[in-house]
Amino acid sequence: CSHSPTWRTYVSTSAGGALGCYRESSMNWALPKKGAEMKARRLIATSLALTFLGGIGLAACSSNNAKMPSASTVTVSEWIVKPQPIEVKAGAVMITVKNVGGMQHEMLLYRGTANELPLKANGSVDEDAAEANIIGEISDIGVSTAKRKTFDLKLAGLYTLFCNIEEKTAEGDVSHYVNGMVSRFTVSANK
Repeated sequence: CSHSPTWRTYVSTSAGGALGCYRESSMNWALPKKGAEMKARRLIATSLALTFLGGIGLAACSSNNAKMPSASTVTVSEWIVKPQPIEVKAGAVMITVKNVGGMQHEMLLYRGTANELPLKANGSVDEDAAEANIIGEISDIGVSTAKRKTFDLKLAGLYTLFCNIEEKTAEGDVSHYVNGMVSRFTVSANK
């Protein structure tokens, strides 16, 4: 179609959806060349597909965040820390720790990954050096008991849950952290 303001574009329902042009003053109809018609169809199809997929993406983001929990139950036992769910939304987060093991445990919440935790020579976490990023803890979780606490987790990102109890036994020192009592935990931003 001409770029003149007197020419208009139309979609023909009788010609199988073909695009065409007409001159406003004379109503002279003209079908565009085959190449131009194909480009226009591809452009329209691409635009519609992107609009549709964008809408699905936005709906998925908003519905996922709306369903994102604000609480997690962490099961601890000899040498495991297992949060369920592993991801929560930012804000006030209630964490319940259930001790299903045969020893007393604790649960510390650290903002950062396990690789960022400062360690002592024996491999356990240096809590004094990590203090700035330790959000809080639930301590003295006895055998077959549960404790809960609400943490203010405003910052989205990766967190680490771990037990850092160190015990002296007949076999030597036992560090719960060194034995594997550590897990990642994710806090997602509110959208």
